[in-house]
Amino acid sequence: MFDVTMAHAAAAATVATDTGLGGLVLEKAGQYVLIIAFFGSIIWFLRFLYGPKGVFRDPAWDRWNEDARREDASKAKAGDGPDCPDCSDCADDEATGAAEPPAAASPIAEGDRP
Repeated sequence: MFDVTMAHAAAAATVATDTGLGGLVLEKAGQYVLIIAFFGSIIWFLRFLYGPKGVFRDPAWDRWNEDARREDASKAKAGDGPDCPDCSDCADDEATGAAEPPAAASPIAEGDRP
């Protein structure tokens, strides 16, 4: 009876230390690697679909981004942008964290959506 129990214990011990994919799944570090790979693949897939130049990306998003970039560039060129060191209003906004969204970012104002 003791020999049978020892045989089962020896078989169970070899399963836990088996090399290959089975050993990777059974070890805790291997499980973390598989979890990170799984969620990383989901993140990559969603970025492929909806990220920059994505398959299902709404073109209005790109227009809004370009409008915001042009507005920032014109403010920087005029000297009243956020990079202006002598502007006291900019320093107050940065200290409080208050920021206003651009008016062109509203889908209703642009007329793209009902």
